[in-house]
Amino acid sequence: MKYTLLLCCHNRFDIVPEGFTPIQCGSALNPPVSEAEKDDVGDNISQKNPSYCELTAHYFAWKNIDAEYYGFCHYRRFFVFNDRIKKPYIVCGTVSENDITLLGNRQKLEQIFQDHDMIVTRSENMGLTVSRHYCTSKYHYREDLEQFIRILEVQFPDYKIAAERYLSQCSQHFCNMFVMKKADFHEYCSVLFSVLAEFDKVKRVHGDFQSDRTDGYLGEIFTGIFIARKREQGLRIKELPRMDVGCTAKKRVLYYLLPPESRARFIVKRWIKKLKRKHETKT
Repeated sequence: MKYTLLLCCHNRFDIVPEGFTPIQCGSALNPPVSEAEKDDVGDNISQKNPSYCELTAHYFAWKNIDAEYYGFCHYRRFFVFNDRIKKPYIVCGTVSENDITLLGNRQKLEQIFQDHDMIVTRSENMGLTVSRHYCTSKYHYREDLEQFIRILEVQFPDYKIAAERYLSQCSQHFCNMFVMKKADFHEYCSVLFSVLAEFDKVKRVHGDFQSDRTDGYLGEIFTGIFIARKREQGLRIKELPRMDVGCTAKKRVLYYLLPPESRARFIVKRWIKKLKRKHETKT
């Protein structure tokens, strides 16, 4: 089986799982990263990286690489090939040799695909719906999500049920990480980039670097919708935990005490927001 497995990066990287090839996202705009493929050759949208994030690598693979399977991870986020780990993720600072053995190889991928049609990140229950989580998250805007979904449902009405189901559930797939068969990946890209092209004609520029990564944020939402759509069609989907590396001690402690998918974290964040609003009202 012919795999194209890409590790998305924008600057230096330290870890490359066996079988993956680093690719620099936005290479048209940034100094070259040694030992990484570039996403600005052939048919590409590399210059859209500030808004599209890792989706420029997805587009590049779609238009320029012929494979039976396409997969993506990030330079600080990786799939963990160990079913004994029940959490959605592992948070690490540095990575030991033992940790690296968890990141898998092509043989493990082939074993999974004997019984499955797709690999995705393990879903996380955020304690609130996917829609509400997006609309209440920093740098995210309700109007962007609503506009994107309107365009999706007009261009691809068959996705309407999957979109409604995914946005109304509390379990969410993060990071735009997956391994898919060719037909599924090409469908994913043809739908996503068609919708984003139309969205770009009407989207509002928010005016700061983080907020204007809108297309990438919406791409992450669409990945979840696409997974929901494929479940409707009966595909056998394997969910794997992920490993987040390079995390500070503060972040590791926070994840331990208040996991991102926990109801407690949501309650604390909501309490902090109320205190901030109360303080702003007084001042």
